[in-house]
Amino acid sequence: MKLLKTSILPIAVILLIAVLGQYIYMVDGQVDWFRFCMVFGVPFGIPYMLFVVPIGGSISRGVGILALNAIIGALFGCVIAAVVLVKAVAYLVWWSCGSIIRLFRRK
Repeated sequence: MKLLKTSILPIAVILLIAVLGQYIYMVDGQVDWFRFCMVFGVPFGIPYMLFVVPIGGSISRGVGILALNAIIGALFGCVIAAVVLVKAVAYLVWWSCGSIIRLFRRK
């Protein structure tokens, strides 16, 4: 159960985001890195999106601050997604090596 929660589900979620989001971040056959960070960062960076709450001022200032919050949260989320992917792959490799070692020790 720990393998499923720690490794397989995060890898599956990131692959699903990559497959579904390729129509957003691929522009003319090239990767648009800003859109790439937005696609991968928004699902992982939602908790970090509102670190500055617009109080007072005009509507345009509030919308600008909210847009800045979304961009910064998506950049944080992109880094978090990369860390989650590295941890998931490392755990999968560690678990696989441990299983192979246990298999050879039984013989």
